Amino acid sequence: MTHTPSPHPPPPPETPSPPHRPSPSYVPRPHGPSGHGPSGPPADAARFLRRVLRVDGVSTAVTGALLVAAVVPLTTLTGMPRPFAVAFGIFQLCGAAGLLWIARHPVPRPPLVRAVVAVNAASAVACAALALGGVLPLTAFGVVFLLFGALIVSVYAVLEWAGLRRARGAGDGGGAR
Repeated sequence: MTHTPSPHPPPPPETPSPPHRPSPSYVPRPHGPSGHGPSGPPADAARFLRRVLRVDGVSTAVTGALLVAAVVPLTTLTGMPRPFAVAFGIFQLCGAAGLLWIARHPVPRPPLVRAVVAVNAASAVACAALALGGVLPLTAFGVVFLLFGALIVSVYAVLEWAGLRRARGAGDGGGAR
């Protein structure tokens, strides 16, 4: 038998494809024990947490100062007893000082932030209970005032908890567990 050449040339031998390389925009970075890189949590997470604590501190100070300085018109509008309003205002001023002190640290300490979240959550529950429980002789405006306060404090608690979760590994090394 004779071999007749094929009208088509033989296919070229297969060459192995080059190994996959990541795109030039991808640059692998080493991760530390917290999973955020070699130096710990990202700076933006600590900055977010400090900012939320500061805003919480300033708004708490403003509310506390208003309750103390404008006690007569506010108690008339809300129905809160004056001693209660003054004590509540002083409590808020003290809390504001604590919040601003915690926020001044480059990375707020997780145990302190957890305490802030717990106090804010308890304050939200207390405000709602006072507004709806009939314990105080509140006007309709007083009920709305306390319910609005409960809502605001709840939002701060959620934002501070989220900030703590983002800054996991900051402060005492324990993170938000």
